[in-house]
Amino acid sequence: MNKQKTVDSKVLEILRECPETRYDDMQLILCYYNRYSYMRVGDLPLEDIVNNYKGYGLPCFETIRRARQRVQSLFPELSRQCSGCDCGNIRIVIEVS
Repeated sequence: MNKQKTVDSKVLEILRECPETRYDDMQLILCYYNRYSYMRVGDLPLEDIVNNYKGYGLPCFETIRRARQRVQSLFPELSRQCSGCDCGNIRIVIEVS
């Protein structure tokens, strides 16, 4: 349980400092791994990261994604909302002939 709280707090910090990670889980994961790993994980092949994340002491992708969901539910200002636009509701019209 403590590890989960740690992941959540780290994700919260990243979402506050890097707004682009609010909209893209892969950006969030890359930022998390680069920030909290003892090496630049972004320079490693994806296959190595996927197969050895536990050896690097990193949480799996899904753990980070779930932490983002929890954090964004507690802090709506960090959610994936449309920022800086007044688009309101989006209406899609599909015409079939």
